[in-house]
Amino acid sequence: MLYITNGFSPSMLKLPTDVEFKEVGKEEFCGAASKGVNAIGHAGTIDLVNNLCGIALSINRISITATVGDEIYIIMLATRLEEGKVLKTDEIQRMYNEGKVRLVKAKVYGAVLEELSNCRGVCDETVYDALSYKSMSNLPR
Repeated sequence: MLYITNGFSPSMLKLPTDVEFKEVGKEEFCGAASKGVNAIGHAGTIDLVNNLCGIALSINRISITATVGDEIYIIMLATRLEEGKVLKTDEIQRMYNEGKVRLVKAKVYGAVLEELSNCRGVCDETVYDALSYKSMSNLPR
């Protein structure tokens, strides 16, 4: 599954799991935004995504539960706002122009990556190879 969100929380995951975060460009983010499940719950953020990507999403404040193989594209602030602050469209657009908004991709993996890491130098070659194979089979395609 592919999700588009305006934030990230471990409560979005079926645990245990591992997540890899990577900053992405506008093109990749917009490609995902045009086909992913929209879970953006703020008007200013929706307006920014629609302006950036040339699409017409609506506010869709839903909860998601990502599992192994899912990808979550997140549009997030790179700065902390004062408590209770809700950004208007022009404010979040200005923050984007100033580089204070980041576009991030989160890839959800199985918890086997932790097992593999803990096994290094401890497990025999057969166990390590089995875990390595298992981790590869959990990678999103």
